[in-house]
Order: sequence, then structure tokens, then C-alpha cells
Amino acid sequence: MDESRNTKIFINDTLLRKIVYSIEKAIGEDQQQYLRENQKETNNAMILLRGDDINTNLRHHIVKDNIDLIPFRRYGWSGRIIIDRTDHITYSIVTEGTLATVPRKKNRINPHYLQSILYAENKDCIAKERQMTLQDFGITIFDTDVLEQDFEKISQGLIDREEDYRHYIVSYIANHGEIKSITLKFLDKDFNIVDEESLMQYIRPDFAQLTNTDPKTESKADNSHSKKSLVALRSGVKPKLREIEKGTEK
Repeated sequence: MDESRNTKIFINDTLLRKIVYSIEKAIGEDQQQYLRENQKETNNAMILLRGDDINTNLRHHIVKDNIDLIPFRRYGWSGRIIIDRTDHITYSIVTEGTLATVPRKKNRINPHYLQSILYAENKDCIAKERQMTLQDFGITIFDTDVLEQDFEKISQGLIDREEDYRHYIVSYIANHGEIKSITLKFLDKDFNIVDEESLMQYIRPDFAQLTNTDPKTESKADNSHSKKSLVALRSGVKPKLREIEKGTEK
């Protein structure tokens, strides 16, 4: 077994580029299109719409050959896990805020799906810096049997436990239709960081934003330029017209 699988992230450049594109399109282009086509008093559906658009984009852009999506349900909510059968890696996508709250939430009746997946796939991975957990005080949040059974429900037998899979999490922060931060995280079963890599290099530059200036600034600049031109025309119109007339006569 390659020991680096327990300590280092494996970068699948092609797949990660498509994952980032799927997220970026969902929070930008797809949401803008929804707002154009759906004029509503309120837009509360936008909160869940982003996840639906991400999963739809993943279906359209990454599913091919040995890359697939594993569907699962959690109490009325539907999610997707990306599975790379060639490199034996699974991926999930969450916001940075959601990821931060998962291990902190107390008194869960059932495990969060990430708790079950990280236990099943990353339990042999050791983080560089490990935080104290409830287990360190002899308190077990969920029995291993509960986590294992929950993982089997999520994976539906589509992940072969004998093939030594690892799970990575793509976490992101988005604001005003743009990705502000996006990171590939390799966590241990207690959500401590084993390894991580920024994925910001896969963000497509918005050339419209780069070339367009602030409309207000542009308007002021245009007005200022127009006024200066008008003054110049008024003060110099007669001399210039005379010069033109002389040039024409020659």
C-alpha cells in the first residue's frame, strides 16, 4: 500500500478543474439565469438551488469513464458523492461554513454523512496537528457500528471497501455570485487537516469584470471629458474653422 495516500493529497488536475467549473457556474451564471427567468417577490429557493445546480453541472461535466456520482438521501435532502474509480478517491462539496459546523454540533441523533464517510475512508489517516476531541475524554459520539452502517447506506455498495478509498472535501466561500475561496481538504476521521490545497488556480477570470469599470466612475469620466471638449470647442471653434478653411483653399 502507498503510505503517501494517508498523508498527501493526490491532485487529479482534469477532474478538479471540472469540479471547480461546476461550482463556479452554479453560483454565478446559473443563479443569474434563474433570477432573470423567475421574477418573484422573494427568492428563498436560492439557498437550495445552488446545491441542485452544482449537482446538475457535475452530472453534465464530470461523469465519464471511471468518474461517476453516487446519489444518497438524508431525511428529505438529496446529495451526491463524486467517485473516481481509477484513483480510488471520493469527493464531496460543501461550503466552508457548513464544514466548520459539522464536528461542532452536539447532541446529534444521527451522524452527519461526512462523519460516516470520513470514518469509513480516512480513519487510518493521521493529521499533522490534531485537536482534542470528545473521544480523547472517553466519550464516543457514535459507535463504530453506527458509522459503518450509515456509510453503507450512503454508498449503497458502490464503494468497494477492499480498494482502500480516501475521501476529499471541496470547501468554498462564495459571495455576490463569485468564489472567494475554494480548497481541497484531506481530513482525518475527526475533521483534522491531513493535507490541503487551494483550487483558486482553476477559477476562470471574468473578462467582463476586468474590462468594465465602475459605471458611476465611467459616467463621471465621460461627463468630465464631454465638458472639457465642449469648452475647448467653444473657445477654439472659430480659429480651427478658419484653419480648416485655409487648408481647403490651398
